[in-house]
Amino acid sequence: MRDLLRLTRPVNLLIIAGTMVVVRHGVVGGLLGASGWSLGLGEAWFVVLVLSTVLIAAGGNVINDYFDTRIDRINKPDALIVGRTVPRRTAMMAHLVLSGAGLLLGWAVVVHTGLWRLAVIPPFAVGALWTYSTTFKRQLIIGNGLVATLTALVPLTVGLYEIPLAQRLHGAELMAAFQDEAAVRFYFRVLWYWVFAFTAFAFLATLVRELQKDMADVPGDRALGCRTIPIVWGMGAARVLVVVHTLVLVTALLLLRRAFLDDRLSYWYIAALILTLLIAAGLTWSARDRAGHVRAGLVMKVAMVLAVGYGLLVPLLLDMP
Repeated sequence: MRDLLRLTRPVNLLIIAGTMVVVRHGVVGGLLGASGWSLGLGEAWFVVLVLSTVLIAAGGNVINDYFDTRIDRINKPDALIVGRTVPRRTAMMAHLVLSGAGLLLGWAVVVHTGLWRLAVIPPFAVGALWTYSTTFKRQLIIGNGLVATLTALVPLTVGLYEIPLAQRLHGAELMAAFQDEAAVRFYFRVLWYWVFAFTAFAFLATLVRELQKDMADVPGDRALGCRTIPIVWGMGAARVLVVVHTLVLVTALLLLRRAFLDDRLSYWYIAALILTLLIAAGLTWSARDRAGHVRAGLVMKVAMVLAVGYGLLVPLLLDMP
């Protein structure tokens, strides 16, 4: 049972759940609360939404290890679980149960809220994780882009539910308060800007992290005929892409801080985040073995957690004079 739990990658699942909680209560809830408004999705149904996302991600992690058995025998033989301590049939069944439960819970939230257009998200995530593991992971660029998209979908999903529901709940009150439809639209547009900022960071940071993982996994990936960027374009090109993507993130953070976040707390927090990103890029540039690339990836994960953590500061910043 312990090894089956390890297949789901519980630390990553906790990060997913934490991201959703922070975006909901820190970002969207903080901005709404500063104006005296409440969130639209009830707490219990938000828990169901988080469970849906976490279960689908867990199922995706299990199926990824299921199809990666031959690669893992080369890259990390001591950590191999599927086929050794967890039978392949058990892993497949776990994937089906986890993904199926996540799909049903996701649709339950859709039915409850009436946001029918969001019904495509759970099956898209399940299907994308399956096709990534079976096909796209071994193809150039597509696999990295798909994982980055799914990661970005985590904070975005919160906004896709909470902002329309807040509009539905408080739209009339806001119109009465502002007496201006354009002002009401701008109010909710600001919420979207914040959610999109976290979404964009998640997308770009995940691209970097996926490149770091590909660089660490070259021996096994090459043996199985995978066409990752380090294999097709070379390790030098992969290092350059990591640095370029990191510099894009750093530049975006500096521009955001200069334009919108002029308080001292944001200044030092973003400085620490930028320093962590630059350390991750530097470690990637200097890494020459699997251990070095794994170390760089861990630092990048710390940077991603730090970025999510900034959402906890939003209510504090709004209370500052």
